[in-house]
Amino acid sequence: MDTEKESGGFLLDTDFLIDLNRGKGNKWRQRASELLIAINAQDLFISNITVIEFITGIQQDKQEQVQKMLRQLYYYSVPTFNEALFAGQLRRQWLSRGYSLSIADVTNAAIAISRRLVLVTRNTQHYPFEHLAIRSW
Repeated sequence: MDTEKESGGFLLDTDFLIDLNRGKGNKWRQRASELLIAINAQDLFISNITVIEFITGIQQDKQEQVQKMLRQLYYYSVPTFNEALFAGQLRRQWLSRGYSLSIADVTNAAIAISRRLVLVTRNTQHYPFEHLAIRSW
């Protein structure tokens, strides 16, 4: 797929949200912010997997603020049954090749592939899947 030209938007991985919320002088925050400006004209999605991973690392006193931000800024995506099956097939396929991929990563990949979304991640090595368009920073 010719990434953004044919995409239905962007699915944001947890590392992108983490980098956007780092200290102001952090190089990863600067790079992620630049990418956010570049892709902001298209629809931005987060999955339930990303919400789980991201909210886990947020301090208790900032939970409410972060939850509000997540609800206001992004479209929320839940994997369908078929996407869950696809994720399981991807994970089994790569396990048979000797690679142990996380359930979170294969689920986000399945959502992105099936919905023609570009996955935004800095952890490109976590996503060795054919037909998955990736944008990194």
